[in-house]
Amino acid sequence: ITDPGQIIGFPAVAIGVAKNVTHAPYMYVTPQMITQIDRQKMIEEDFRTGLENNEFSVLYQPKVDSDTNMIVGGEGLVRWIKDNEVIPPSEFVPVLERDGEVGALDLFVLERVCQDMVKWQESGVDYVPISVNFSRRDLSDPFLAEQIFGIIKKYDINPKYIQIEVTETIDEEEHGLMTGFLTRLRDLKISTAIDDFGSGYSSLSTLRDFKFSVLKIDRSFINNDGFTKNDEIIIKGIIDMAKALGIEVIVEGVERRDQLDFMRNLGCNIIQGFFYDEPLTMEQFTARLVSKVY
Repeated sequence: ITDPGQIIGFPAVAIGVAKNVTHAPYMYVTPQMITQIDRQKMIEEDFRTGLENNEFSVLYQPKVDSDTNMIVGGEGLVRWIKDNEVIPPSEFVPVLERDGEVGALDLFVLERVCQDMVKWQESGVDYVPISVNFSRRDLSDPFLAEQIFGIIKKYDINPKYIQIEVTETIDEEEHGLMTGFLTRLRDLKISTAIDDFGSGYSSLSTLRDFKFSVLKIDRSFINNDGFTKNDEIIIKGIIDMAKALGIEVIVEGVERRDQLDFMRNLGCNIIQGFFYDEPLTMEQFTARLVSKVY
């Protein structure tokens, strides 16, 4: 290597990777690492242009009441299509969280959902509440709740049709920020949900401390080939505690009949996952709203 930039940059790449690797006494820079760094730079540099050029779209995954097989809700999920290539959220969201741009993306999704709701209203479509994910990184913005409310008000959407999802906190600082955020949304009559419940640092304190409307059980609880008595006891305990606190329970990531039956037997009948439907385009989801029953 003779280029001074590479001489300085390559060790930084190795250090960045080493931070996420345990029990490795040294780290070599590989072509894959360089490709990954270049990819991250592309995401950082092209994100704002992508928003302006309408490269981002919102898909909708239905939430279904398995007792009636009727759609009772949906979740807005963002996709990035750049130069005919689909960039998965798992690739661009962590980069945007790292550089602080994820808030702009989350607000974009909320606005697109509200715009689609206006179209449903104008077409006479009987639509359902839609949830929108907001990153934990967004919680540091003291005016986030007001921005969310402002977008909903801008499109004259009844707040009961919007639900804000946040994942469990991972440390005490985030815990405090989320308390204030959820309280403000509650004051504004906006429904909230805890996503990926069971993956955070203190799930029981989440149930105790936060005022939210919906609990979404993380897919990791049902992502097994079979279910044990321990699975049954733990998940039923979560469902019973949530219901006793007046919280609705949804399970995500349901792909198989045995997963569906297992959750229904434990008292959770609101289902989200490929068993019923994959994420759908606005047009496809509209057709589901019209037919309503699977």
